Amino acid sequence: MKKTRRTSKVGEMVREALVEVFRHDLKTDLGFTSITEVEVSPDLHFARVYISGLKEDETREVAERLQDLRGRVRKFLGARIRLRYTPELDFRYDETTMRASRIEEILMQVAPKPAAVEPEADEEES
Repeated sequence: MKKTRRTSKVGEMVREALVEVFRHDLKTDLGFTSITEVEVSPDLHFARVYISGLKEDETREVAERLQDLRGRVRKFLGARIRLRYTPELDFRYDETTMRASRIEEILMQVAPKPAAVEPEADEEES
């Protein structure tokens, strides 16, 4: 989705409202998940919500549950934000953190190991 100042601002407002909906209105266990980003379409009718968490499998399940509950979440969201039209929600698992950790892991395997320093000073004194 194309990012403009307006869509970024609305996306941040929707993100903050969704955090409040998850904390107070939704009576389901979401575990240790967080909303990383909300992308809003230029006409403000659709919002893609990216979530991440500590455990990949658990977070994917939460994203699927939220996808099933998106009608209720949208209703609660509409009560918390001041927009002419409450956007349709699409919950997605944010793979950015998992990709970054995989890349970091690969780089650690490829990076040269520091050479062991031999204690030369101790041998000269003996």
